[in-house]
Amino acid sequence: MRWRYSLVLLICLLASRLSAQETPEAVAETLSRCLRDGDWAGAAHLMHPEALGAMRTLFAPLMTGSQADENARQLFGLGSAAELASTPDTVVFAHFLQSVTARAGLDQALKGAQFTALGHVMGGGDTVLVVSHLTMTLQGITLSSFEVMPFVLYEGHYRGLLKADFTNMAAVLKARLGRSQ
Repeated sequence: MRWRYSLVLLICLLASRLSAQETPEAVAETLSRCLRDGDWAGAAHLMHPEALGAMRTLFAPLMTGSQADENARQLFGLGSAAELASTPDTVVFAHFLQSVTARAGLDQALKGAQFTALGHVMGGGDTVLVVSHLTMTLQGITLSSFEVMPFVLYEGHYRGLLKADFTNMAAVLKARLGRSQ
């Protein structure tokens, strides 16, 4: 009889541990809440450190030459390329989100955005892809899209990876800004 009580206690403990585990959907919801609230630092802390470093690397070619300081101001809201070089990756990412959303007029649209994580599928390796539905109003037009956000476990927590949108945007910016230098 004693083993039954031990078994019930073990099952209850395991069930509470499993229910308390962080899911990729929960992290995606938190990330979207940070974006909606303009909590750029909070969003940056939900990203994987390698993704943060990769974003800096993507824009590195724009931080040299005669337009470097102007590019640092436009893309990151920082005073110079030298300031950018000495700024931690999380801060660079937060500044980038703030600068780009403000310039594109997305900051107001994000405040009213509705984000619903629908579930996840396994990607290649240990990458988890969270599928979500996003609805926002931009300049009076309601936009609706399905998003796929990559996450990976890092130190026991799911952390965001850069979407292909970032790498694509960096390539476009590099081409556009490279022409004006």
